[in-house]
Amino acid sequence: MKAILLAAGLGKRLAPVTGGLPKCLVPVAGRTLLDRMIERLVQAGLDDIIVVTGHRHEDVERHLAGSQQPAAQRAARVFNPRYADWGNFHSLLVAEEACGGDAFVKLDADVVLDNALLPALLAAPGPGVLAVDVRPGLGEEEMKARVDERGVVVELSKRIAPARSLGESVGIERIDRELAPQLWAELRSLIDAGETDEYYERAYERLMQKGVPFSYADVSMCQWCEIDDADDLAAAEAMLAGSRA
Repeated sequence: MKAILLAAGLGKRLAPVTGGLPKCLVPVAGRTLLDRMIERLVQAGLDDIIVVTGHRHEDVERHLAGSQQPAAQRAARVFNPRYADWGNFHSLLVAEEACGGDAFVKLDADVVLDNALLPALLAAPGPGVLAVDVRPGLGEEEMKARVDERGVVVELSKRIAPARSLGESVGIERIDRELAPQLWAELRSLIDAGETDEYYERAYERLMQKGVPFSYADVSMCQWCEIDDADDLAAAEAMLAGSRA
């Protein structure tokens, strides 16, 4: 099983703090997001890593090459040429060839997580698994998941009414080998449909609508923090200051 790290984005909301540095290279409690993520992957037994780059890709590639982590040095690097004008679905799609038909865990490279989240994801039944922070009180911005009476995820969108959602999808998923070809085809179909501004979650949801079962790993007991802006960065610093993460 491979790990695909999406690290191509512009990180516009964090730019006032970072000066345009790639978000994955932002230091949190003294270590970059990228280094922290790769460490968590290795701890979970996922050391075959693909890093998708875009914004200031040379900086990311240089950081990987100079890393003290062997898994970072070995990581495949794939450049997304449409990182600035297409949705992040394309960052996942450009990793298809490097993935080579294998199962994979996909992660956004702007998430700080503890060492319990990935094992929970790997233990859940496939062929598709979403890491979901099961909790009420979500707002309009969160990517929300809705399940049916079987506990199968049947809808995944920011547009879901918070009262109908199970919780927040945290940007980490597992796609097993048998599902991977369907997902790659669904991602390509977004281009054919002209839906080039979409998130990768749109491809998952289209598969759900075709009857493909997605389960979820409840990560509400885990510690994690997505970093989009200065407030998130401060929250991540605080989380790391007093936790096992």
